[in-house]
Amino acid sequence: MTRPGEVLEPPAFRSEPARRAVAIADRFGARRSARGPAEFRSDAERAWWLRRMLEELGTHCEDSPQLSDLRGFLIASPRGLEAVVASHLDDAERLRLYAHFFAHVLVGDADGAIAVCLEYADGRAQRDRRSPQALKQEGMADAVAAAMLHGRLERTPRYLYYRDEPVRTPGLRPGLRRRAGAVLHRISLALFRRSRRYQRLRTWSVTTLVVNRVQDVLAA
Repeated sequence: MTRPGEVLEPPAFRSEPARRAVAIADRFGARRSARGPAEFRSDAERAWWLRRMLEELGTHCEDSPQLSDLRGFLIASPRGLEAVVASHLDDAERLRLYAHFFAHVLVGDADGAIAVCLEYADGRAQRDRRSPQALKQEGMADAVAAAMLHGRLERTPRYLYYRDEPVRTPGLRPGLRRRAGAVLHRISLALFRRSRRYQRLRTWSVTTLVVNRVQDVLAA
């Protein structure tokens, strides 16, 4: 709700990966209208579309028949980012893996660096020697990938995708409310980066209701 003299700009995306993550969630989610894009008919179509999204962001994608211990991996190379997926994966596994890789691109872009992502086949995982930063990115990527696949980005912090544009607001109180909202968004993102427990908490329906209610109050 706006007030006389108040100018609200559309929310700006933090980055191109963020914009595409929102597009993915909109296509996969239940919020599509009857006039919206046609639903995908299969996991194969969804996986193909996610792979195309990655490629349009500059990630080189390929299948490999040589992967046995790994389902796939995402690494940085002289050519840029490379995503390699085992050829034997079925469509559902391929979909989940591409969503996970896309989430790593988004999270890594927000963090300023993309960690190496190795996805082991069942029973082939080795001792985890990744850095604490890489483990945090892995947790965030898990949560973001699940939110995208279910079309429920509200289960993740808003500031992963959007940045607030300056708002010309007459009066002190509305301006303070909007600053308070920005602070809460930053705290939410910081907790989401560090805490698996908070990531799980964000998946609860009651958490979504509370977050939406607080946003409505601060924006009123």
